[in-house]
Amino acid sequence: MFSDDTDYFDSYSGAEVHRMMLGDRVRTEAYRDAIEAVVKPGMVVLDVGAGTGILSFFAARAGAAKVYAVDNSDILDTTRELAQANGFGDIIECIDGCAEDIQLPQKVDIIVSEWMGLYALTEAMFESVVAATHKHLRLDGQVIPAALSLHLVPIRDDKLYHEHGLGFWQNDMYGFDYSAMVGHEICDLETNTVDGSHAKALGRGAVVALFDAYTTPAESYWFKTEFTLEVDCDGPCHGFLGHFDARLSEEVMLSTSHELPLTHWRQSWFPLQERELRCGDRLEIKFRAQRDQVVDSRKPVYFLEGQVLRAEEVVDEFHYCYHSSYA
Repeated sequence: MFSDDTDYFDSYSGAEVHRMMLGDRVRTEAYRDAIEAVVKPGMVVLDVGAGTGILSFFAARAGAAKVYAVDNSDILDTTRELAQANGFGDIIECIDGCAEDIQLPQKVDIIVSEWMGLYALTEAMFESVVAATHKHLRLDGQVIPAALSLHLVPIRDDKLYHEHGLGFWQNDMYGFDYSAMVGHEICDLETNTVDGSHAKALGRGAVVALFDAYTTPAESYWFKTEFTLEVDCDGPCHGFLGHFDARLSEEVMLSTSHELPLTHWRQSWFPLQERELRCGDRLEIKFRAQRDQVVDSRKPVYFLEGQVLRAEEVVDEFHYCYHSSYA
């Protein structure tokens, strides 16, 4: 939990979080490929939330004449050293602060940022990127990523359900009955990250939100939507997996889907009480994300409501609230 922005920025001052991100080759190589495709010699680039500077280094190597690497954590002192050590000291200017607050001597051709938290929205860094885009980007400039979509897939995964879902409390607990904990946890559910690579999708899933880097206002990232999911096989539903797809360039898509190689974001897990679904069922879903106004304003709270329709008859309903986590 971050009580204020100071705690949030301090969390990026240590080495471990950067080891995790740089060690994610799917993520880092996708950004490298997109930057190399978009940045042309002589361009000016703004890196929002630069961290250790890897995206700035890619931009400088691609030929950028100037790169503004902006970050509000203490890691930036080391980033300056890294820029010098890699021969980019004259190209990369490291700036302490928030990108939306600083003043630059010129508009930029490219804004690049790896702003996505868990299920993209956690950390609410999109607010800084949206504000920086309006303030610093040229009218014909480009943003990396240019667009992002959120997805939700109903799944069956017995192992996940009994290890990280509500089924955990139905296991034998050293000879004791702990099933009453199901009702307790339902009142205080969290969505955390899991490796969903072994999950079986019960339907195609749905795009629940679309964000455009050029046109979507920051307040619209706190979304509210309704959609229908078609169930295409019989089986118990243990919950939903959430992932995002980020379009980094025309040719490069970064996806955190459970059907693709794992990233450090993994998938976001929205557990349900087990319920039997049949092929042909329809799930009518209402789903919204709002800012946590009580504990941590950088964390979303998700509300998920659903009806199961079978031959046009409502045979089941569910209502859940999930607090997001940083892990």
